[in-house]
Amino acid sequence: MIIRGIHKFSDILDKAMEVVIVAMLGIMVIVTGAQIVCRVFFTSLSWSEEATRYLLIWSTLLGAGCVYKHAGHISITVLQDLLPAKAKDALQIVIHTLCIVLFALIVFYGIKYFGKQGKQLSATMRLPMKYVYTCIPLGAGIMIVHALDAVLQNLMHLLGKEEA
Repeated sequence: MIIRGIHKFSDILDKAMEVVIVAMLGIMVIVTGAQIVCRVFFTSLSWSEEATRYLLIWSTLLGAGCVYKHAGHISITVLQDLLPAKAKDALQIVIHTLCIVLFALIVFYGIKYFGKQGKQLSATMRLPMKYVYTCIPLGAGIMIVHALDAVLQNLMHLLGKEEA
């Protein structure tokens, strides 16, 4: 039941992040388009480049979780492809567990960095940089959820139980 709940939460989180990322990319297109129009016909917008940059950073770090969920990150699977199904599941559990450790370190140091640099203001928009740096631990935290789901799904498959 817990495994099914984590799997459902991972799926809902993935869908929510997809909506947020599409919205961010849409805003980036609108802001960049407005910058082009304003540059040609009026005075250029001083804040548009910075806003687009921060939206790109956020969409990249949130998007990394979506890509992880769907196993879209680049990987070398030569050894894995040679293994039988049970050994492949065991190797996947080890790989996802190592990823959880990495993502936990990113969360830890992301929060630490956030604490040190969070009071700084951005150059043009005067936005507190804590709003930009928040995406580091948040993105890694989302990847922890997806990696935990992957570990549990592989564990269930390894044990021969039905998938959650």
